[in-house]
Amino acid sequence: MAITIAFSTVAQDFRQPYPIGTALKDNPNFIGQAYLSPVTKVKNLNVPMFNVTFEPGCRNSWHRHSGGQLLIATAGIGYYQEKEKPARRLSPGDIVEIAPGVEHWHGAAPDSWFAHLAVECNPDSNEVTWLDPVNDADYLSATTAEADKYAVENKVLNKRQQAIVAIASYTGNGDLEHLEDALTQGLDAGMTVNEIKEILVQAYAYAGFPRSLRGIQTFMSLLDKRKAAGIKDVEGREATPIKEMTDSEKYTLGKRTLAELSGIPADSPIKGYSAFAPIIDKFLKEHLFTDIFDRDILTWKDRELATVSILAGVGKVEPMAYGHMGICLNLGITPAQLAALLNIIEINLGPEYSDPLREVLANVSKN
Repeated sequence: MAITIAFSTVAQDFRQPYPIGTALKDNPNFIGQAYLSPVTKVKNLNVPMFNVTFEPGCRNSWHRHSGGQLLIATAGIGYYQEKEKPARRLSPGDIVEIAPGVEHWHGAAPDSWFAHLAVECNPDSNEVTWLDPVNDADYLSATTAEADKYAVENKVLNKRQQAIVAIASYTGNGDLEHLEDALTQGLDAGMTVNEIKEILVQAYAYAGFPRSLRGIQTFMSLLDKRKAAGIKDVEGREATPIKEMTDSEKYTLGKRTLAELSGIPADSPIKGYSAFAPIIDKFLKEHLFTDIFDRDILTWKDRELATVSILAGVGKVEPMAYGHMGICLNLGITPAQLAALLNIIEINLGPEYSDPLREVLANVSKN
């Protein structure tokens, strides 16, 4: 179950994390730092509600509420677990209904801040009973099991391809907090510096210059830190220079490239937004499918995996995802590989970003 949280008193940007409320210092019922802030301040409303913010790795102890509790995830990535059940990964908009007397704990993912609204049900008689702390071993076991639930299915993508998906989706989403880890993942998977730069550059065509430039700045900072630590990363080759062409020649090449990518004849009539605004068709053919896609530092398969991942990170662009998933299938990328791509999106960004594209994939695969 997911809802959209729209009120500003709750929304938090965890790409530049800041806590809301009072720090719970030396609280024996929390491991790590948490912050608490009341949302409802009028007592006779009889709906006590608090914003709780957890730093990465922070969680509360096992406990139960005699009157039950509602949790509404509002920012970051978190976890909730009931006794004798697997942990549930929480993304913004997720709701947890906790019945009276159920033993549970909740908190942040190991690598992400997390915030939720905590609503006290039946407040006149609701009491909390604190139990044992969630030790490091149990916490890591619970969170790792949920984060790795798609590990077997995702092996249809190799480590390099999985890194491309992570880098591209975090860049499209603007999640710089986790992008640095994804960039490291790419380097560890054998990607060269220039290959990763190419993904970050391509992102501007689908997510805009701000997302692309912030991604490049994050990569520059990471490389500086790795160099200072004595890590020598492989620069890799540069793209082969593209010969000088007239606008007409570039348009023709872009038209031919798009036809090869999509499997749709190059002389098909212009429809949709390209017919409505012909200049966008010109830019797409001359620039995107010539200046960018003709650069040979990445394969077309790599570029399309990156493109679908960028679009997933941006969100709410299903019409574009239809086209590019179709291109993926035409290039020989399998439905199972695209499903694995969406598994990575789900774990990294949440089902809000993956689920709409799962429906797109189901429809595209039928054709």
